[in-house]
Amino acid sequence: MIFNKSGTGIFVLAMLLGMALIPSAIASTEEQQTNIIKDSAQLQIEALEAKLGEEGMKKVADYLELEASLPDVVRRMPYRGLAFAATDPESQAIKMNYIENFTVSEKEKKKYKAGLQDIWDRYPDKITKDDYAFMSKLGPMIEEEALKEHPVVGVKWAKSNHRDFAYYACDGSAYRNYARDAADDPDDPGFELPGYRYYNHYWDADWEIGGAPGRCDGFTGTAQIWVANGRMEDAHHDFGLASHYLSDTGNPFHSAGAVDQFGNFLDNLFVGVNHELYETYISNQWGAGTTYKFGNYVSNNTQSITVTDPEQAAKNNADYSSQYFDYIWTKVNDYPQTFGSDMYVAYYTAQCVRQTAKYNHGLYDYII
Repeated sequence: MIFNKSGTGIFVLAMLLGMALIPSAIASTEEQQTNIIKDSAQLQIEALEAKLGEEGMKKVADYLELEASLPDVVRRMPYRGLAFAATDPESQAIKMNYIENFTVSEKEKKKYKAGLQDIWDRYPDKITKDDYAFMSKLGPMIEEEALKEHPVVGVKWAKSNHRDFAYYACDGSAYRNYARDAADDPDDPGFELPGYRYYNHYWDADWEIGGAPGRCDGFTGTAQIWVANGRMEDAHHDFGLASHYLSDTGNPFHSAGAVDQFGNFLDNLFVGVNHELYETYISNQWGAGTTYKFGNYVSNNTQSITVTDPEQAAKNNADYSSQYFDYIWTKVNDYPQTFGSDMYVAYYTAQCVRQTAKYNHGLYDYII
């Protein structure tokens, strides 16, 4: 049978423990499988790189080098994208203008400006935990001013995004529609237990907080039980559910930015206008007739990343996507109306989508 959308899959595991053994995870690392022939997704990435040019790719390399060098105290800082403006004078000017528009006294404006300038002057090597309280106060005010014309509609990958990740990972299986149809179910109201609606769709790569890896691992386990008992429809259904949580961690807004200064995941930090604007951008650029055709990085991908531990795979996918958070957060907040035309936002998004497609292929191979 196929379970309804409100099932968690946990009782399935208990029911069938006596029927089959779950294959154990034999390692905690994933290795890239190398294809000799480039697939269409790789060629599409290279076309974007050609548009960026040598100077643009140097900018990409410099950005990733900076991200890799950031100390933990910066990575874990609330509203860390606000501090990242230290690398861009134009972004600094925009932030100062936002403060100028605050409905506070001139004295308070000067205090906020001086405090933020001090953060920029010390970024990244002289930031301390003592800066967290100031950033926790200023960050929401900056976001409110930057995005006041954009009410929240809802945050989640669109249905087509999740369905494509699961469907194309099945390598043409006759059961792939079961995976596709289940892949967006975890976003339905009531699917998660109370209090876990957003937590289970997140993994903070720096704080190591969130429920997505565990949910991916749990549904992978039930899918393996179905395979062992010849129930391939149900196996693909639960692969679709596991795929959802694995794919969530490939979104930079699902791998950074939703933990407060004390290390607590907060729904209000996750459900932000910038998050919603970014996911709307991805959805609007998913199809074949769009400018960036992000969906093609999924449908045309033939490569995989070997998965030997589903929970670790979700965490590793978050590690990958989180490196792009600072740049994307900054552009969405600085240019909420036009960030979609930024070539670097497109390139970083394409990299995250393709990496997630590879992990989904690896997860499917691990289960089936």
